[in-house]
Amino acid sequence: MAVPAEHARRRPNRQGAQSLVEFALILPLLALLLLGATDLARAFYYYIALEDASRATVKVLIDYPEEYSDTNACNAGHQSAQPYINISCGSGLSINRPASTTSNPPTRTPGRQTVTVTATYAFTPITILIQWFTNGTITLSASTTMLTWY
Repeated sequence: MAVPAEHARRRPNRQGAQSLVEFALILPLLALLLLGATDLARAFYYYIALEDASRATVKVLIDYPEEYSDTNACNAGHQSAQPYINISCGSGLSINRPASTTSNPPTRTPGRQTVTVTATYAFTPITILIQWFTNGTITLSASTTMLTWY
């Protein structure tokens, strides 16, 4: 049986329509995966900024114990994370170190003691589905602990 030329030309159009429908069905899943990967990359990037801020804060506290107070150390952490995350001593940075003496300038407490700085940030994902699962924010936290050398 001979197939008319007009009928043979219409068949590829049906295949194209089927591909378009399949792509339309899979597109939301692909978009969700892309946005989820973007959120994951942003969260890792902010976590690295938090690590850098906590490390900068604890290095100032250990390297210059007589010259700088906790506020100056927090400013160093704030400047380290500044273009990406806005954290300070009151919101985001917490310092746990041995008690210093009340002399002015403060004297070094002898012995190898730990100084711990914890930096936290409330990360908001851009993907709506992730926001629903996490109730809007994810708390990122990075901590650095070092020993004093004096």
